[in-house]
Amino acid sequence: MNNYNDIKYNNYLYTLVKKFLLFVGFFVCFISFTSKSQITKYFGSSNIYLDEIGVINFLRYLNGTFYSEDVPQIRATRIMSPMFYALSEDGKIGYGWFCNSHLSKACSEDSIAFKVVEFCKEYSKMKCSIFAHENEIVWNNLNVKVSNKKFNDNVKLFMQLNIYNNNSSKKITEENYINYVNQDSDKCTSLKKIADDNILRGSSLDCLLPGRYQLIINETSGDSIYD
Repeated sequence: MNNYNDIKYNNYLYTLVKKFLLFVGFFVCFISFTSKSQITKYFGSSNIYLDEIGVINFLRYLNGTFYSEDVPQIRATRIMSPMFYALSEDGKIGYGWFCNSHLSKACSEDSIAFKVVEFCKEYSKMKCSIFAHENEIVWNNLNVKVSNKKFNDNVKLFMQLNIYNNNSSKKITEENYINYVNQDSDKCTSLKKIADDNILRGSSLDCLLPGRYQLIINETSGDSIYD
């Protein structure tokens, strides 16, 4: 009789644990879906065609090379990983958001999608949307992860995705592109109202990609130092 009760009790415990794990799994999936849907509403969905400057800026974003707005810095002194990359509606100006770590997951994404779009909008004076989340191109639901950082290969990829301007200039080569990607200083400005595109960051080869960075979760509550 005792064995029967033990078996019955064990089955009861097993059922409770199983239900609890199912609940936890459902809850985690729900939170993940909710969080993702809050981000995707900022993803771009229009037709867009980037030129070689656009490709270089995207590679700068992937590489964590950027001009930190309000806090000028030498890129080489920090390790940054990409979180979000926003583009102006005409595809001419890029704006990045980075994590102050070699792991983008080390930073909280709370409200960052909204922030990067708003900062890009303020900077470019145009409507902006998110082009990439971490290393994944999410514009128009393309959902293509990019690990190859070579210029020519990314031009080919952009062509395949039908987001490249075939009339783009041909100043960049496989031999000189790395100099632009690793550039850590410039003589440009972030003030669009007083600058032409040749000296405006985010729209010129000779100017850095503008952006901001996020402190890792254990350094702050997850909020940007720019709030």
